[in-house]
Parts: sequence; structure tokens; C-alpha cells
Amino acid sequence: MIITNEYGTVNFDWKHYKKIMLSFSGGTDSALLLWLSLMELENKKDTTIQVFTGITPNKGKFKQLTSQEIFDFMRLKFFNVSDRVFDRIIMYNYTQDELRDEQIRLQDLGMFDLRIYALTSNPPYEIMEKYDLLRKRIEKRDIEKNKKIWVENSRFHFHGPMYQPFVNVDKRWIAQCYHDFDLMDHIYPLTISCERLRETPDMIDNEEPCRHCWWCREKKMAFGTYDGGVV
Repeated sequence: MIITNEYGTVNFDWKHYKKIMLSFSGGTDSALLLWLSLMELENKKDTTIQVFTGITPNKGKFKQLTSQEIFDFMRLKFFNVSDRVFDRIIMYNYTQDELRDEQIRLQDLGMFDLRIYALTSNPPYEIMEKYDLLRKRIEKRDIEKNKKIWVENSRFHFHGPMYQPFVNVDKRWIAQCYHDFDLMDHIYPLTISCERLRETPDMIDNEEPCRHCWWCREKKMAFGTYDGGVV
């Protein structure tokens, strides 16, 4: 499946792999990854998907509920393949490294033969400057030519194959896909990007986006609103 819009082109294909592990955070990028994967699953009759969600304290308990809503909606929408989409694995983790290590461990045990992630690039420098995205950005996500979409055979990579289809596009490409696939009304309002630290009792279950963290500003840049469609 080749998807092209004004922000780039992605050739979405799992090749010959049959047991797919999809890392799903409940954010806009991973929700699109799940949507496209379910579309792809309709053409891959002998393939299964295992969705894997990490729940961190930063996003509060509500993240588990809203990401479940997205998952349930999509399984219902693609009911003809829902029997090949397994119930989510949910892990409570503090860091992304913990989450990745557990996913790799299960892949090494043969539970999956491919891990897929929704990592995107940062937008171009002038866009980051315009939207105050230069500070606190993850610099390794800055756009460069030909980042590795596939990691399969490498003497530096001792675990199973990994696929990152969005790694050479930024969130504006994601946002355009939401419009093109008509996801703005049902999926977008449920997605969560804010990484505000929710450290006090009154903040733990607070769904209000902070509007200040890097992830809030990136979402505003691409979609024009924050979590929950907040302007």
C-alpha cells in the first residue's frame, strides 16, 4: 500500500512476516499505524496482529481507557479481520527502554516475528522554529535522508526484525492521513500526546493537555489543536 500526500510518501508493507507486534500508545501516530495495519490485514489472510501498549505514569490512568476505546472502535470497524487481532498486551512501565526490552524479549521467544513502531521524524528546522519546537526536542528524530525503515540483518542488531514505516515523514504527514482516511471525527479526539508529569493526586487522572510540553506543541503544529480537540 503506497500512501502519498504533500508531506511525503510511505510504502506500507510488512513483506513476508506473519506474526506482527504493533506498539500502540494511543497517540495519533500509533493509532494511524493500527488503522493502516488493519487495512493491510485484509490482504494478508494468514497474518495476525498483537497490539502492545505501555502505560506510563506521565500520561495517567486515563490513557489506558482512551487507548482501549480506539482499539475497540477499530476492531469493530474491521470486524472481518478482528479474529486475527489479539487482545492487547498492556505493560506498566516507567521508560520506553523498559517497554522496548520486554517487546524484544517476547520476540526472541518467538511470540512475534516482526515488531512495528510509529516513530516519525521531527519537522524541518524552519517549522520547528516557527512552532517553538527546537527546545527539548529529541534531536535524533531530526529529518535526515534515508533513515532506516527496516532493521533486519545487521551485526549490530541481534534481535528479530523491526519496521518503522513513518520514520522519514513528520507529523504533518500523519495529520493529512487523518483527513484523507476520515479519522478526524472518531479517532483523533481520543488520541493522547501530552507528556505532562502528573505527579500530584489531583493531576493523576486529569485529561487536560498542558499545551506546553514538546508533544503538545508538535500536535498543535500538525493538527491545529491539542488533545481532545482543545484549541
